[in-house]
Amino acid sequence: MKTLPTPSAGPWRFALEAVDAGEPATLVTVVEHSGSVPGVTGTFVVVTPSGQAGTVGGGAAEHAMVSRARAFSGPSALVEFVHTERGDGTLCSGVQRFSFLRLTRSDRTAVEEVVATLEGHLTGTLTLTPDGMEFQPGEARPQRFDRDGDGWRFTQPIGLLDTLTIVGGGHVALALSRVMATLPFRIVVLDDRPDLPTMNQNTYAHERRVVGLERIAEEVPEGERSWVVVMTFGHRHDREVVERLLGRDLRYLGLMGSAAKVKKLFADMERDGADPAALARVRAPIGVAIGSHTPEEIAISVAAELVALRNGVEI
Repeated sequence: MKTLPTPSAGPWRFALEAVDAGEPATLVTVVEHSGSVPGVTGTFVVVTPSGQAGTVGGGAAEHAMVSRARAFSGPSALVEFVHTERGDGTLCSGVQRFSFLRLTRSDRTAVEEVVATLEGHLTGTLTLTPDGMEFQPGEARPQRFDRDGDGWRFTQPIGLLDTLTIVGGGHVALALSRVMATLPFRIVVLDDRPDLPTMNQNTYAHERRVVGLERIAEEVPEGERSWVVVMTFGHRHDREVVERLLGRDLRYLGLMGSAAKVKKLFADMERDGADPAALARVRAPIGVAIGSHTPEEIAISVAAELVALRNGVEI
């Protein structure tokens, strides 16, 4: 599964301000790509005569598209950019297809809805056609590009589609929340300790909830978009959480701890009747091996593992 661009309301708010000011604004979106390119499908940049917001990967392609967008009079177009080792100053060797869409007052409602969705940490579906843009809040349909003669249609899910639930609100959870806040995950931190200082300090998570561990299964969503990291303050609590989540429909269930701790914990659980096949699906110990020790280093190693798996790279 290819990751989608990190959702940010900034470029869309830039577009909204331009539309409100009556300033010419062109939405340039990568609607299709192949090979090695700097900006994958779904990346976009909003270009006005005085500025730009967003990115389609930088480099020669972005420079060319931004220049073209400033001269674009609309209303729409499809543009192909072929990357070669010679001629464009890069070592890329793929193809990007861009849609150009001049934003007008008729697009204002859709742009405003995108801003509200992203700032509210919600989801929806953006649709681009030669006739303009549409946005449907609440339903995240798959990314798709269709072309029929001169006509075309690009749909893209918008918002935080994946949820990362961190069970345990300590120092590592705080550091992990800080790192993951820059990535396309909705972050929920759960802990059973009221007035935990690191929970109060965690301004990066979208939600922080104090819940009893006996209710943990009710608090964690199921499905392909649900990722769970367990990092409570003790082996007994780790075991309780893993037992309650074992066998549930989750994209990822991971446990923080040393290899020795994990081995003993899983042996004890298996001895007491836990399903060995279900235990084998738990990622433990979590994190890419980078020799991490501090909460910040551990957070980076765990984030790297989550991003790799989300992008379909098995580690």
